Amino acid sequence: MFKKILPILLILLLAFALRSYRLTEIPPGLTHDEANHGREAIEILDGMLRYYFPLNYGSEPLYSYTVAGMMAVLGENLLALRLVNVVFGVAAIGAVFVWAQQAFKRRVALLTAVLIAISFWPLASSREALRAGMLPFFMTVAVWFFWQIIAPDEETQPSSGKRQIWLVLGFVLSVVATLHIYLAARVVWLVFPIFLFYLGLFHRKIYRTSWKPVLIGLLLAGLLIVPMFVYLANNPASQTRLSMLDGPLKQISNGQLLPILQNASEAFLAFIWTGFGDQFLAYNIPGRAVFDGVTAVLFIIGILLCIWHWRRPAYAFLLLWFLIGIIPSLVTGSTAGTTRNLAALPAVFLLPSVGFVFTTEWLINRFKLPQNTVFVSLAVVWLLFAGFVTVRDYFWRWGEAPEVRGAYQQTLANELAYLKQMDTAVPTIMSTVYPGAAHDTSIARVLAAADAQDMRWVDARYGFAVPPTASAQALIPASTPPHRAFASFLRPVETINLRPDDLDPTFTLYAVDAAALQTRVADKTAVSFNGALALLDTQWLTETTEPGATAELLTIWRIEDPTLAGQLHPPTDATDVRLFTHVLNSDGSILTQRDALDAPSWSWQQGDLILQVHPMRVPTETMVGHYKTAVGIYDAITGERLTILNADGARGESHLIVTPLQVAKPAN
Repeated sequence: MFKKILPILLILLLAFALRSYRLTEIPPGLTHDEANHGREAIEILDGMLRYYFPLNYGSEPLYSYTVAGMMAVLGENLLALRLVNVVFGVAAIGAVFVWAQQAFKRRVALLTAVLIAISFWPLASSREALRAGMLPFFMTVAVWFFWQIIAPDEETQPSSGKRQIWLVLGFVLSVVATLHIYLAARVVWLVFPIFLFYLGLFHRKIYRTSWKPVLIGLLLAGLLIVPMFVYLANNPASQTRLSMLDGPLKQISNGQLLPILQNASEAFLAFIWTGFGDQFLAYNIPGRAVFDGVTAVLFIIGILLCIWHWRRPAYAFLLLWFLIGIIPSLVTGSTAGTTRNLAALPAVFLLPSVGFVFTTEWLINRFKLPQNTVFVSLAVVWLLFAGFVTVRDYFWRWGEAPEVRGAYQQTLANELAYLKQMDTAVPTIMSTVYPGAAHDTSIARVLAAADAQDMRWVDARYGFAVPPTASAQALIPASTPPHRAFASFLRPVETINLRPDDLDPTFTLYAVDAAALQTRVADKTAVSFNGALALLDTQWLTETTEPGATAELLTIWRIEDPTLAGQLHPPTDATDVRLFTHVLNSDGSILTQRDALDAPSWSWQQGDLILQVHPMRVPTETMVGHYKTAVGIYDAITGERLTILNADGARGESHLIVTPLQVAKPAN
């Protein structure tokens, strides 16, 4: 018995080794999608329980709850976040082996297990902290239960009595699990009723004994998934990813089939032809095909065999699983197909294995070759080649690429690691290109959960936030150098060099002289907007501006009550406001303007000083003179402006006239 299971145990061990090797280093940081799942898990542990999560354009709950369980054991860290898919990726290999051994030959099962263990796509998806990575396991488990119920071959015993009840329950729970993992599962479950219909047409005996338990299982699964769809119907803002299908679906409804056919052809070629693979850098070497040249040929042979043997249930089911599983990318194209097609991953890698077994057996019989020796030799050569290509492409070409390090926010990850090593407890201003409420902040929650509590987020190229303390510190990468207007209260302390070929090769620690800035505005008259923030000072950074040049207005605000800044908006339940500056012509029309806020409102804390530089290009035909300038603030989602609170508490105008812009002739 042990000798029989030893090969698959060794394969699973190899798979685990490849998936766990340098797991927190490659991928070399965190994408925002990964970080948002980690953030959701941390919030679950903090008691915030949701049925459907609004981040990542809306996400099903099973993955985040599983990560929360892993974090409860290993701590709130990157290892716990990524280890979930490592476990399910390895488990999927075991599940595929068990089913393939029943549906096909043991040789096919072993080859498929090795191929999934060593191939780029399943390796990458098992090392990414994305919810779709759980799909191959639960989909294969659903297939196994389904296969036991229908018993389409002599080796599978027909189910009955208590055994059938347990099989149906297992089938129901695994199908429901897929639907609670990822959007693509809403299509892939169709493989079961469609195959049942196939059995009704061509295998009546199997159909008569299996249609009732399968139908009961599908109906029960439908009932169990109803609450999620009711929730989504009542909370449409929780699921915005479906809007990505609007374009393709509209084209189909309008009879425009050419774009869909083009997407479908590209999605199929992504498996076999370099240049058509997934272009999304975070998941793949852009354009890299799923298979190398040898495996691609075997993949095509496998598809042709399934078509040729379509009357055999196993071959027909494999072909259906593959085709239905890749429908999402057939509709939308190959980009991000490595995520959208994950429910079909087991079928995808079964096809070349089927093709290899057929081809080698044909060669052995055709040329009277030693069967075991030739089969094993060819298999070893093929799989060693495929494994070498994967290791080279994933760990060297992709994992070390500067573009990939940039996509995984490696600079921010290094900043957070640097911050954790510092023995200071002062507030920290983090400057990034993506200071969004569901972006770099989520990365900080996962990588530096304790330190992330007293952070302000800005893009220091035009915005800054200074806490109401005597001193603070700022971490600013090379990609967001601080504006010269902030130089008076920033002192560089240390610059950290990363890799010289990185897109963002350095970051600098600055000491922030918060007291100096507080003193500068202490005597300024404050004009309050809705009690949320008060304008303290405005200043044009150059006394005059020439026509055709860019004028820069610096505004300084004090946060009074950040909860009054505006409505809370999904998906982060945070405020989202903009500052506006309008330079006006004499007739009240806008000469030039700037709407921006580079120290976002969701990061504000009471007493903070917010500095915003508003660069505005003055049209070349502008006449010399003084131009009235108005500033204000509005909700970026609703467009509603905050009004000025007068001395008696009454609401006044929704803008304030400040220092005018002086346009002067060019110097001779």
